Amino acid sequence: MILSDATIKHYLSMGQIQLFPEVDPANICPAGIRLHLGKELLIPVAGQTVDLDAEDDIQFDRVSISEEGFILRPGQFVLGTTYEKFQVARNLVCHVEGRSTVARIGLAIHCTSGIIDGNFEEPRTVVLEMSNHGSFDIVLRYRAPLAMLSFSQLTTEIEQCAQKRYLGQDGVVAPNFKIQKI
Repeated sequence: MILSDATIKHYLSMGQIQLFPEVDPANICPAGIRLHLGKELLIPVAGQTVDLDAEDDIQFDRVSISEEGFILRPGQFVLGTTYEKFQVARNLVCHVEGRSTVARIGLAIHCTSGIIDGNFEEPRTVVLEMSNHGSFDIVLRYRAPLAMLSFSQLTTEIEQCAQKRYLGQDGVVAPNFKIQKI
């Protein structure tokens, strides 16, 4: 069950959904909350080979978005972050999606990791995996409304203890391949 605007407003007032800074009511949409681009981007350094079984760090260049914006070229991929931080109750899961308007020019906001569970103990930003699939240069600006966060109710609260891999995530964070192997 995806939450409607009325339920989102209720959950915000009850603290089951927390957004920092406090959500502007204009950013509550019929089935979600509009999210904005944060200040920094990570640009992958070209020429690397990534081995998913290795624990090597991937090299990125960290850039701040200037007043003029950052130009995302066709075919280019960058990591960004949301301006907002959020936390949800353990009986909710979030879905991050791109907005239709920016999708129509070829801007994808996330690759495949669109589900964010309530399995963390502090407010966090969302890392956006952005790609330009269009033929235009796209100017990315700080606090541009690029994403949407929708919410689903789980059948029960999450039982697992809090995830630690991205503990304290505040801003754009590179992938962490230091995972437990089976």
